[in-house]
Amino acid sequence: MTNESTVFERAGRLFFTRSQIRDLEKQVNGAGIGMPTDAFAGYVGINIIIITIFLTFIIVLYPPLSSPIAGMVSNYIEVPFALIALIIFIGCMIVVYLGTMAILSTYLIMKSEDRREKLENVLPDFLVLVASNLKAGMALDQAMWYSAKPEFGLLAVEVKSIVKGAFSGENMVNTLDHLAARFDSKVFNRTILLIKQANATGGALTDVLERTADDVRNTLIMKKEIAASLVLYEIFVLFAATIGTPFLFAVASKLIEIFEKITPRITGIQTSAGGPFATFSNMKFGGAMISSSDFFWFSIPTIFVTALISSFIVSVIRTGSKNQGMKYFPFVLVVSYLIYWVVSSMVDSFFSTIG
Repeated sequence: MTNESTVFERAGRLFFTRSQIRDLEKQVNGAGIGMPTDAFAGYVGINIIIITIFLTFIIVLYPPLSSPIAGMVSNYIEVPFALIALIIFIGCMIVVYLGTMAILSTYLIMKSEDRREKLENVLPDFLVLVASNLKAGMALDQAMWYSAKPEFGLLAVEVKSIVKGAFSGENMVNTLDHLAARFDSKVFNRTILLIKQANATGGALTDVLERTADDVRNTLIMKKEIAASLVLYEIFVLFAATIGTPFLFAVASKLIEIFEKITPRITGIQTSAGGPFATFSNMKFGGAMISSSDFFWFSIPTIFVTALISSFIVSVIRTGSKNQGMKYFPFVLVVSYLIYWVVSSMVDSFFSTIG
């Protein structure tokens, strides 16, 4: 173990509890990160501290940012600037920690899902090849080693790096457990469990592998068929999120803005009304209940939430898991805001004659 790894591991134990590190371990293994969980946690913690200190210095040394904070604190209590700097540091620490954890969790989930998809696509062929090697008289560890062909990509790399431990005397059960932990896949975990049970009880391991390969292949085909049958719902969700919602919000926002402009004129007409219009002079036109600026600040986060939820729905339809939703979210969000801006500009130009 290098001194660098030791520093990171100590920092990880200092910044995070054991339960947090255990929770992180599964995500780190599933994402295929070749680093001890303690060291990875320490690396993240040290970066949070560095970013927090750097951000605090920027805010403290830049008066347009630090002066409003100092003024807000001074409204309640008079404190020295050093204490204000400490408050800024704590605030930056909270923001950076939450932001880092959100980004890190998103990255690990997307990485794990990508590895799982690549694994399950080649798993049936790999199992069939392992069964063929077993029929040829090889032991299980040798059969898996020689089945790890380059065309299996990620699975071949993980098998060769882990199964070689069995050649040096490691228990095959422990080796299979380590291999299963490298992927966050229920299908693969169940496959490894079947292999361990068949190997321990002396069952027909080749038959188990071949039947498992058929089941995995049928499961993948079924998922694709379900995704194909639900493509119309996927199109509807994407249309509602990227076109329908921003279009309606943009039009509604401009209508409210127009009502704000014409309300004074209607009030003036009512005041000077006479003759046949005297009946309507006592009627009051109150205008819009909310202002256009309030509706704008309501629309922006609503579009954001709609895009996020729609991305998760599309992910469930396409892959059967909501975790891949973050992969579609940036595209859906950018298109939604772009449509909102384009429609707003078009409506502005259409009603530009209204003063």
